[in-house]
Amino acid sequence: MAVQVVTGSRLHFGFRNLCLEESQVYGGIGVCLENPKLVLTAERKNGIICEEENAKKYVQRAVEILGVEGAKVEIKEKIPAHKGLGSGTQLALATYTAIAEAYEIEPKSRECAPKLGRGERSGVGVASFEQGGFNIDEGQETISLTGKGGRRKRWKVPNKKINLKIPGEWVFVVVKLEIGEGYSGNEEKKLINFVMKDARSDVTKEIDQVIDEKLIPAIRNENCVEFGFAVGEISRLNGIWYEKYQGGIYRPPIGDMVEKLQENSNVFGVGQSSWGPSLYSVTSKEYGKDVENSIQELLDELEIEGTIIKAAPRNKGAEIT
Repeated sequence: MAVQVVTGSRLHFGFRNLCLEESQVYGGIGVCLENPKLVLTAERKNGIICEEENAKKYVQRAVEILGVEGAKVEIKEKIPAHKGLGSGTQLALATYTAIAEAYEIEPKSRECAPKLGRGERSGVGVASFEQGGFNIDEGQETISLTGKGGRRKRWKVPNKKINLKIPGEWVFVVVKLEIGEGYSGNEEKKLINFVMKDARSDVTKEIDQVIDEKLIPAIRNENCVEFGFAVGEISRLNGIWYEKYQGGIYRPPIGDMVEKLQENSNVFGVGQSSWGPSLYSVTSKEYGKDVENSIQELLDELEIEGTIIKAAPRNKGAEIT
């Protein structure tokens, strides 16, 4: 009998801190979306059966972690890879969870995420899988990365700091730009290490101020305009850290699109998810279609290929049936 797991994608608005002068680094900030979503099934089998190459390595690893004979995993719907939508973590955790459930083993997604190679820098993907909504994690201890005072500690997924539900009438209009994949894996890890060596603490202080004074109150007061402004600011401030390595505050040509979209009063906030190439805008259901049309006109004007997705927030974790 097959077990099905359905989980949403996620937007990564940035990190709270990348400066090594602070006691904690990273601190991922992001939100879970209803679509694009991942739908997969798993059933007991001898050996590994999986036609999706990106998933096969996670099937193999999950089988090893669980100590079972094998599994057949089929992907029914998938989140595009390396587009700033968190596909890797959702695929890894959904695969592991489905196989565990197929063998009637209680899955421990947070505990096993490091064994699957997920959740080292940001805990937003794991939190999205567990419970959805808007999430900020505590980050990692700086000393565990720098090795000061001894050997580097074994890492675990950062603890959740904040989890809040997002009003259902808020809308995220996401554009998957056809400009090449964003950084991931070891390449991303090396680049982040370079970024942290130069990261300024004043940027961290500004981000904290936006979180405390704008972002959290906006969610609690259900103020979509203030929320959009806040996440847009966090994206811009994170871009200051990455500017030297990605060719600007935003990865080109995202900067041109951000500038144009900020002129639209129905776009409450706009930014870049992870390294791109996904761009997101925040609006409400009332203006969702207008924003969608504006983005398409902008893509045509700039002669950029892209797929537009209008997504609602997802305030629940993975569904297992």
